[in-house]
Amino acid sequence: MENDFRENDPVPADCFQLEELKILQSFDNQLLVDANYYLWLHHTGGSNAPLRFLYTLELVFENAGPLLLSSGEDSEAIRLIGAEDLLETARQLQRLHGKALIQRISAGAQPMWRESVGRTLKGIRLSRNEAGLFLNDALLLDFGERRILVRLHEREGLLVDSCES
Repeated sequence: MENDFRENDPVPADCFQLEELKILQSFDNQLLVDANYYLWLHHTGGSNAPLRFLYTLELVFENAGPLLLSSGEDSEAIRLIGAEDLLETARQLQRLHGKALIQRISAGAQPMWRESVGRTLKGIRLSRNEAGLFLNDALLLDFGERRILVRLHEREGLLVDSCES
């Protein structure tokens, strides 16, 4: 999905394209029913526990289906991906390393998400650059009284923080 948008688009790589903005907007006023984290496990070798970073955040909505936000493999921008893209990345990593490196964690019951699950997403707020284009390094999920900031970290994938209004 992410490659389909970039091929002939003059929008800079650090901004969402029009098609991506339309997809994000399609989730406005949708009821959130679950959230899942897909962690990328990076084994450094030895007896050390693997390093983990949030590769993809999956938001599951009642009528609109899932929205998958990913740090991508390069952590240069938040990307919209499809479930097929996530599965293919997981398969490629498993073939390359001989073990599963993408781990799914149910996040809906975690304190940050517990109060947002069952609420309607009022909108997704984005910041703009000086040319007025929407930047793809962060977004704010607005559930009314609850807000969740999803931002990009250059080494840790996605970071998710709760914001109270």
